[in-house]
Amino acid sequence: MMMWMMAASAAWACEDVKPTPASLQVAWISPVSRTARPGKALEVVRVQELRGWIRANGAEQDQVLAALGMLERGESAAGVGYKITIFDVQSDWLCRPLADAEPGSDVAGVAACMERGDRHTDRDHRDGFTGCGYTLNTYASSRGIDVFRVPWAEASAWGFCVMPLERFLQGA
Repeated sequence: MMMWMMAASAAWACEDVKPTPASLQVAWISPVSRTARPGKALEVVRVQELRGWIRANGAEQDQVLAALGMLERGESAAGVGYKITIFDVQSDWLCRPLADAEPGSDVAGVAACMERGDRHTDRDHRDGFTGCGYTLNTYASSRGIDVFRVPWAEASAWGFCVMPLERFLQGA
């Protein structure tokens, strides 16, 4: 899977990412069984962009998860419960996971992530990691949604809301 992702992401140049406001809502989507750990960073997307994608493309769970790079082509989330955790954050708490940016440099108002040893590893990112600051839509082999990383301690500072992903999709 990751070899396919790397080949696909190498097939096109990175596109520009969107600027962010000073404060925003972000969402961490994960299987129900996965928990956030203190000291770890979460990969999140802007709630506003996620809702816009859903309005434009539909609220079918597998399609949304593919746009987030969380399902392989032809894979289904059937039988796996997913949750969405929504946080209010400051943009300076975020970083963009970019493979070729200078760590800490400003990219559309958000710093490029600092990676251990300046190396991005597959296990540090969701399956649809492109190194461009956005996901790979694994069903359509196209650009997905802008993605950020935020430390759990900062993301949870103002509280958070957790709900089943299906419930969120019904109201998006």
